[in-house]
Amino acid sequence: MDFGLTDEQSLLQKTAREFVTRTCPPERAKEWDESDTYPVELFTAMADLGWLSLPFPESIGGAEGGITELCILAEELGRASLDVAMCYAGTFIPGLTLLRWGTPEQHERYLGEMMAGRARLVVAMSEPDAGSDVAALRTSAVDAGDHFVVNGQKAWCTGAGLPGSIIAMYVRTDPDAPRRRGLSLLLIDPNSPGVEVRRTPTLARHILGTNEVFLTDVRVPKENLVGPLNGGWEVMLSGLDIEKILMSAAYTGTAQATLDEALAYAREREAFGRPIGSFQSLAHALADLQTEIDAARLLSYRAAWLLAAGRACTREGAMAKLKGSETYVAAARWGMQILAGHGFSTESVMSFRWRESIVATISGGTSQIQRNAIARSMGLRSS
Repeated sequence: MDFGLTDEQSLLQKTAREFVTRTCPPERAKEWDESDTYPVELFTAMADLGWLSLPFPESIGGAEGGITELCILAEELGRASLDVAMCYAGTFIPGLTLLRWGTPEQHERYLGEMMAGRARLVVAMSEPDAGSDVAALRTSAVDAGDHFVVNGQKAWCTGAGLPGSIIAMYVRTDPDAPRRRGLSLLLIDPNSPGVEVRRTPTLARHILGTNEVFLTDVRVPKENLVGPLNGGWEVMLSGLDIEKILMSAAYTGTAQATLDEALAYAREREAFGRPIGSFQSLAHALADLQTEIDAARLLSYRAAWLLAAGRACTREGAMAKLKGSETYVAAARWGMQILAGHGFSTESVMSFRWRESIVATISGGTSQIQRNAIARSMGLRSS
């Protein structure tokens, strides 16, 4: 059992850490968040380094990188912010779904622009009444000959309002089929007639933006169907493990950076004649946090190893997502406590960490959903 990185992986980690320091330090990520800035230069820089094309095959211009390399990048970019890590992972994860299920024509039309950082695929699953229970989605796509007519509403769609976005939307194409048997995946241009994208005000995650998408008699060509008609449930599930694993790595990076910031403050800030970090009540809290972060990191890389080996990892991915997200929330909460009034000031990076952490246990599958998945893998029926 080897817990080390190869020389190439260590170089990638070093390069990514330097990239964050130079291109997107936490202070800059905070500025982007507060000004709702879409940092074109960030996507361009990641594309120039070959990171957006890393997981794709050489035959279409990729580098055939593995899940471990992707986790390294997600963790290091998470040190800037969770949203910065999502700018990376959220760009290519739906691209991998398209690679697996799409046609050669779809690959040629979308993946090259995505790997170059000029376009992105964004996922639309959730609806006002279908979040964790995504099989309950009601947005309809009716067969109309050479196209579908789509009507409905999507919610919590990350990045749908950004330039160059194409929405990978899960819709119901057979209303009479069982809930999981009548779904399909369509690629929808948000500039199409009948599509309205509305920004949702949120506490954080303002770089990519969160949106509602309203669809009224939207015509979608049949060639924009990804995967089999009415087979969208399997398409959807095929991308969930890698999403959980990469987001878990990102949570680890954000949690570690949050702890590092709190630790630096605890070493410098003095009270009663000595650094506050020397008091046992805070020293033990920081020690516990580092232990939790290391546990989250190990869970993430274990799930990544299983995925790379072609082994089942749904349970392990759920564990990693659960641990990583809750550890980030805990780190941000303790960071606010340790920095006290300095953290409460909205000028502080710690206040940004706290705002951003809140959604970690909600988005991408709530902590309760992850616990349900783990319980089912143990032979337990949870409800």
